[in-house]
Amino acid sequence: MQNGEAMSPDAQDSRGAPGDEESQGAVPSAPPLPQEPPACPRPKLVFHTQLAHGSPTGRIHGFTNVRELYAKIAEVFNISASE
Repeated sequence: MQNGEAMSPDAQDSRGAPGDEESQGAVPSAPPLPQEPPACPRPKLVFHTQLAHGSPTGRIHGFTNVRELYAKIAEVFNISASE
């Protein structure tokens, strides 16, 4: 198209027909996505605890929230979780 004139259907520009990008060599593409780093394992938490009157130290692990921590403390010291 020059000066606003429409090209005839049988006239082709220097780029070729649409969808004919392969004949032009390199095909533009998006840059590769960055690879995600490998997931870091969560550190293993170990909670050392004693009862208020100086009991032996209990080692608590394998909990994911405070409710589980309290339940495991109760389990280690053979007491009710409600205490």
